[in-house]
Amino acid sequence: MAADDKKFGSCCELLKDAMSDQDFDPLITVGEDDGILYLSVGLIDVEEDQPGSVEYPMLHCPFCGTALQTQDEIDAKSAGKTN
Repeated sequence: MAADDKKFGSCCELLKDAMSDQDFDPLITVGEDDGILYLSVGLIDVEEDQPGSVEYPMLHCPFCGTALQTQDEIDAKSAGKTN
């Protein structure tokens, strides 16, 4: 499933819940600038009291295995930039 075909989180309730920010800051998010689905894989210190996260694009849903985006789609959205 390409990102343009369906909204991220619509493949299963577990991903939808994991992306929800109701109870906590989600570790699975859609980039505000590029529309790419990311998984936070670590934390870094950006400023004194402001931690940042290291994010990696997700190709498949970790819960149901549905293809969410392709590497070509990620490359096109990011215009070749790397995180």
